[in-house]
Amino acid sequence: MREFIIDPKRDPEQEYTIHLFEFCNLRCSFCWQNHEDTIGIDNVVDKLPPIEKLISKELRTKVLFNIMGGEVFAPAIYNKNLNEGYKLLSKGIEDICKKYNKEFVINWVTNLVTNKEGNDLIRDLLDWSKSNNISARLTTSYDPRGRFNKTDLQIFKDNVEHWKDELTCFSCLMTTSNLEFYLTNGDEYFDYLYKSGKYIYFDYYMPDHAAKQQMPGDELLLKFFKWLVDNYPNTHPVRDWIFNKKNYASCRTSKLILADGTLCQCGNLTQHPKSLSMYKSPIKKMDNSEIENKFLEKYNCASCEFLDRCTLGCFMNRDYKYLEELDECVFKLTHRYIEDVRVQRGYEAR
Repeated sequence: MREFIIDPKRDPEQEYTIHLFEFCNLRCSFCWQNHEDTIGIDNVVDKLPPIEKLISKELRTKVLFNIMGGEVFAPAIYNKNLNEGYKLLSKGIEDICKKYNKEFVINWVTNLVTNKEGNDLIRDLLDWSKSNNISARLTTSYDPRGRFNKTDLQIFKDNVEHWKDELTCFSCLMTTSNLEFYLTNGDEYFDYLYKSGKYIYFDYYMPDHAAKQQMPGDELLLKFFKWLVDNYPNTHPVRDWIFNKKNYASCRTSKLILADGTLCQCGNLTQHPKSLSMYKSPIKKMDNSEIENKFLEKYNCASCEFLDRCTLGCFMNRDYKYLEELDECVFKLTHRYIEDVRVQRGYEAR
């Protein structure tokens, strides 16, 4: 079923996520990594052979590289030597993509909790990339709960102002604590980011051993989606649901290279036995087809009137064994609500 429903909705740009190492200067409550681990820091170019292995078999012509840690710009490790390693890695990616006739973009994914020296090195990296005709961007994440302490949050805010429009995306994770905070307290800083015209994307939480505390039920998720439609309609994917007649699937079948060089899809991030026990289906290293097909069958996507517009969410998120569901698909209920709002506000879908 996935070949007929999901494949036509795949984004034509393939996503690769490269975990150079797991070392990080934050301790986010929803993160699965070992942030004391320094494996990979001294040899980031060792990721080039597995990258070529993926690229050599890649069918799509455009590839987006999300390069991350851990934290790639953590002050404790980010220095001139590591920055030169990042340049060599970037040049190696360029050479591989030229060899296999691929267009590419590099996203440097950062928590933005860095110092002046770090910002100077980032500036050098981006300027070097531009001078070498390598498309490189900065993306970051913002969460009101479970990410920053007071000091780190202020550093983050200062660096948002420092980098301004060079930050191309703010990813926000839909955990229970985050959604409840938005709905109960509001968030002045999130409101500021939104009104400043930032590209904000609400991403799905992928269940792990902490899912019972982190995973929102469908009642909360629906309430949050409606809140975004009413108050923040230009956040994504809500904006796409409102204004596009057709959308790509949220799931980009991202291909991953982990810190130890493992090649996998997103399911391999949950290989801890406690995490695996959170799923209904078996998690395979390079094949999510079983989870995808179960999703399509369960929610009867083939007959849904909103299939073209729907982005389908995260298949692993929906395979959570203890998911608190409503009687009907939460995405279908959201799209029905959007239809009512569209009439009221005169929105026109493209």
